[in-house]
Amino acid sequence: MTLDSDDEKTEGKENASTPNFAHASDEVSEADADTEAEDSSKEAELASEGSEPSGEKDAHSQPVSSSAEDTDDMTDEEQCAVTLSQDEQYMAAESEPSTVADSQFQTQTIPNVTASVEQPVAVPDIRKVQRKTFITWGILFGAAVILIGAYFILKNMVFTPSEQIRTYVSAVSSGNYKRANQLVDPGVANDSRILLTNDYAKNADSRIKNVEVGPLVRNTRGSGYQVRISYTVNGAKQSKPLDIQTSGKQFLIFDSWRIATPLTTTIKVAAPKTVDSLVVNGINVKLAEVGMNKEVVTPPSDSSSSDNSDEMHYSSMDQYTLPVYPGVAKVELPNSKYIQAQQVKLDNSSKVAYISPQATDALEKGILDQVQQRINDCTASTETSKIGCSFSNGTFEDYDGPSYTNIKRTVTSQPSLSELDLSNGEFKTSLIQTNITYQYRFDSDSEWEDGRSSASDYLTGTFVIKNGELAVKIDDSGKNYY
Repeated sequence: MTLDSDDEKTEGKENASTPNFAHASDEVSEADADTEAEDSSKEAELASEGSEPSGEKDAHSQPVSSSAEDTDDMTDEEQCAVTLSQDEQYMAAESEPSTVADSQFQTQTIPNVTASVEQPVAVPDIRKVQRKTFITWGILFGAAVILIGAYFILKNMVFTPSEQIRTYVSAVSSGNYKRANQLVDPGVANDSRILLTNDYAKNADSRIKNVEVGPLVRNTRGSGYQVRISYTVNGAKQSKPLDIQTSGKQFLIFDSWRIATPLTTTIKVAAPKTVDSLVVNGINVKLAEVGMNKEVVTPPSDSSSSDNSDEMHYSSMDQYTLPVYPGVAKVELPNSKYIQAQQVKLDNSSKVAYISPQATDALEKGILDQVQQRINDCTASTETSKIGCSFSNGTFEDYDGPSYTNIKRTVTSQPSLSELDLSNGEFKTSLIQTNITYQYRFDSDSEWEDGRSSASDYLTGTFVIKNGELAVKIDDSGKNYY
């Protein structure tokens, strides 16, 4: 009996000491589930009723375990079994997180954790940022280089004094004087610009050629530059300096330049005062209207068109100054049947074109026609005296003398010109002799008696040629020659 009981006790101890892992696990799971359910209900009560003391919450949240008092009554083997069972419970709880309590815990706690964690910020790719920055700076640098290059190109090629000078000189050399006047003011009155037109340079031979623009030289007498323009006129080389100065800004950054001295020059023409106009390169020039700086000059002895002694040699002429652009000027008389003169060519401003008209037969005839008209008017008069008819008035006594009737006057010879001065536009006829017949009586009771008388004188006057037409004026004064 004793052995059996001991064996049973031993077997019972062995059985007690050998844990049933499957059964213990099930019990722990059930205990955990009950505990978690109880904890969930208490947490809900805490949320609705307010928080409870932490001691109560900890008491409810503890896993199933034996208290110290219970373990004191147990034997060592039972305490080991209980301790092992508790460890297995924790191990099972960690290895099997799919229980209902775990799912509730995850459902309740995950939102709170997610809410407390900051959302992730997208970090740009450093290489892409660096690439965009490099492209941006490259574009800005390229634009700056282009702008700077364009600035220097425009400054050194367009907005330069040299470019303006070339443009101006090109207009002059091509005969585009209208454009040249727009670029640079010629500095003369509008009435005197008749030769500063494109018509003046229609013929290419009249323009300057082989034009060369010298280097810009800083003007020592003031601001700006000076440049010398060289060219040929009629094969002879000439030059003229131009002054160019700054005149403000263009587009706020480029210097504006102004040519202060135009490329104009002057020619001098001289003609007798009987000539009111001349033709220069095909343009009719009214000397008194267009010409400047009028003065009376004595032409040289070789200024006449030929050495013929019958031709007119002038003692004085009226000289005028005409503004022109450099070139060849052909000066001549307008077409007229009364005077003629050789054309004079000018290619230098230091020369003077002396126009020495020579009378044609038409001029003498034109003056004599006017003289004859005066003779006819005088001889047709039946008066004893008439103004302007000194050559035909005779010796009639107008005061306390006889009465006269049937007065008849006859010129004995055809008039001619004894003097013809083209220099001053004066003329004088040969002596005009007139025979006069008449009847007279001293009182009304007397018979009429025949009488005879004579008179002679010269006719003088002036003439001019205007627009190619002759105008003659005969003096009304004169001496009577008997």
